[in-house]
Amino acid sequence: MVLEQLAENMNRKEKEDKEATEVTKDVQEVKKEGEKTKNNGEVPANKAAATGGAVANDQNGDFQVQPIELPPFEIITGDRIDPFIFKFQFKNVEYSSGRNKTILCYLVHKEKTNDGLLRGYLEDEHTSTHAEEAFFTQCLPDYDPALKYTVTWYVTSSPCSACAKKIAEVLRARKNVRLTIFSARLFWWEEAEIQAGLRALHSGGCKLRIMKPLDFSYMWDTFVENDEQPLNLWEDCKENYEYYHEKLADILQ
Repeated sequence: MVLEQLAENMNRKEKEDKEATEVTKDVQEVKKEGEKTKNNGEVPANKAAATGGAVANDQNGDFQVQPIELPPFEIITGDRIDPFIFKFQFKNVEYSSGRNKTILCYLVHKEKTNDGLLRGYLEDEHTSTHAEEAFFTQCLPDYDPALKYTVTWYVTSSPCSACAKKIAEVLRARKNVRLTIFSARLFWWEEAEIQAGLRALHSGGCKLRIMKPLDFSYMWDTFVENDEQPLNLWEDCKENYEYYHEKLADILQ
């Protein structure tokens, strides 16, 4: 038992060190991308919010990791995401420290209507209602049981256990809704409760996918204010996709 406890503590310490390294690395990437400081060196508010308070300046002008107390936010809706927010929040790193919000981009096709393809996004930082749950009330308020819905989500991370349960309940009640979820990362995938939630979604007919490099490029073109600039994917994007793809396959088998 003592040896097992020591091993567990060492693994936890390694994860904490890796999280700190990932945040520092991402902050350095922000600096390399040419983020300019204004108003005596302060980072613009939307950039600081995007990194969950990870970006700050010390007296020497260097970027540091600094926690901040965040106020409560409501569900945010929109058409296209800021490119800085996309690159930080959707980055498929293994340890996602500082990424404390869920962004859900959606496509909805309703058969036998002239509505066309519905597109947009939800953001749920610090709210009692998660983006996954809010989607059904805010994006499908006029749900019609006589129509067939094909829904695709692109989310920063896979659903938590509570959201997985609620999504499964909705899909059981609404047999005419087909849902596919593309996740950039797996949320706390090592937890038994999370794994059970993902399996329940899978068995309930929800298609669960990990985002490939091509999916990030598609998102960039479809959901991001990209100013017609191409997306330069991060170096380990494909490697991280393969990591999460393998973990999801193990969970769902």
